[in-house]
Amino acid sequence: MTKNKKDFKVLLVYPNLPLMLVPPLSMAIFTRLLKKEGYQVNLFDTTPYIPPETNSSPQNRTLYLQAREFSDEDDLGVAIKTNLYSDYRKKVFDYKPDLIIYSIVEDAFIKALNMMDAIKDYNCVKISGGVLPTADPDYVIKKEQINFVALGEGEITLVEVAESVRTGKDLTNLRGTYYKDSNSKIYRNPRNKLVDINESVPDYSLFDSRRFYRPMGGKIFKTIPIETYRGCPYKCTFCNSPMHNTQTKQEELAHNFLRRKTIENVKKEILELKKLYSPEFLYFVDDSFLARPKKEIFDFCDMYEEFKIPFWFNTRPENCKPEYLKRLKEVGSYRISFGVECGNPDFRQKVLLRKPTNSEIIQSFKDIKNSNIAFSINLIIGFPSETRELVMETVELIREIQGYDTITVSIFTPYRGTVLQKMAVKNGWLDKSHITIHTTSSSVLKMPKPYLSSKDIHGLMKTLPLLIYFPKSEWKNIKKAEEDNEEGIKFYNYYSKIYKENFLKINQESQKTLYNEAQVHNTLQ
Repeated sequence: MTKNKKDFKVLLVYPNLPLMLVPPLSMAIFTRLLKKEGYQVNLFDTTPYIPPETNSSPQNRTLYLQAREFSDEDDLGVAIKTNLYSDYRKKVFDYKPDLIIYSIVEDAFIKALNMMDAIKDYNCVKISGGVLPTADPDYVIKKEQINFVALGEGEITLVEVAESVRTGKDLTNLRGTYYKDSNSKIYRNPRNKLVDINESVPDYSLFDSRRFYRPMGGKIFKTIPIETYRGCPYKCTFCNSPMHNTQTKQEELAHNFLRRKTIENVKKEILELKKLYSPEFLYFVDDSFLARPKKEIFDFCDMYEEFKIPFWFNTRPENCKPEYLKRLKEVGSYRISFGVECGNPDFRQKVLLRKPTNSEIIQSFKDIKNSNIAFSINLIIGFPSETRELVMETVELIREIQGYDTITVSIFTPYRGTVLQKMAVKNGWLDKSHITIHTTSSSVLKMPKPYLSSKDIHGLMKTLPLLIYFPKSEWKNIKKAEEDNEEGIKFYNYYSKIYKENFLKINQESQKTLYNEAQVHNTLQ
């Protein structure tokens, strides 16, 4: 039976990690597309909820010395909620959607399955898309709760799904989907063609306005995300972005998954976002913002001259040429986030497939420091086959870099679709059925000596900022702080108190650091 478009209801569901702020671009794009088609669209966003199955929380970044302390509710106005599944069930039965669309990353998959269980008695078409279903659709489609999966980009597929559901058409042969019928037969269809990202414009109107506020550098900004290109030219083995290039070529959809918006369209989008939301800050969500031709960087800066809204982006140190940095600073670049990940050049180049040498990285950061653009450094520990010695080389490299105001340390997360996840499974360090939840407290890998154990990684996670910041004469005591026994806790509390007072409360650049041993007590008070 065909239903009028204006009466057809779509519910977008975003299972997210708790309090991971800044709205997702994908759901905003789907909102705009579905509204344009004439459907009713609503949203259920799990961001304010902390469900019982989480093993990661925003408070952990403070606990592990990676963020200044702030109150979620007081500073961000985000009221933390706990009744996720009952609230979701009420939303569904009150709204009565004809189609439910889940956007799923691996971190939130368990949460998504639990949400599906909460409404298993509600009868409508439910489809799951996102990074995880794209990385491993066969694994996802075989879950009891799921019988319909969207692959790759969702812009074309989800509109076609909505129209097919509305008009009662067969769902088994839609491009860009896997479908499982009542007899558990799976229909595997080829992916849809790539979209023109110039037409993928977000609509954030369904998100709570408090979702726009994000802490950064000890301040709170109203931040709006924006996309200028999609895809990544690099092949980092811990990241699932390269899988999109691989899949695109395998299915002969295009030569490359990477596409860029025109400068004219980026400008048009910024003008619209400025008018609708009055952002204090823009976040360019591109995988590596400066991985583009020189002319395009300067064309962007010339275009952005009229806005000068402070902005933040991610990129790689080797892409930061002094001439780029100077111009970016002039037009409003406020912060850059860099992934260094590992300090051993051989491991970084051969295992992680990141090419720059240590000397090139150090020089790049000197240029960045001289640009007076604030920057933060991201590290990962616990890679497959990583040893304590390799981690200490990371410490030594970062000690040579000056000017950053935040160090973010993450534990390696073996996401499906990555080379290193497959490596971990092949070596028997990870069960192939394991679903990873991003964690800031422990590793899921079971590696033998001489590689890092989960206990080793937990201890280093706690103390890595201390090893980077304090003089080497204190390393013996800091190593004791890795332990969760009485002595270890005593040492950790002592050093972390000094660290918080002398680093997290003020910019590193505004002080003389603690590399002067005379500034550090050698005995505990």
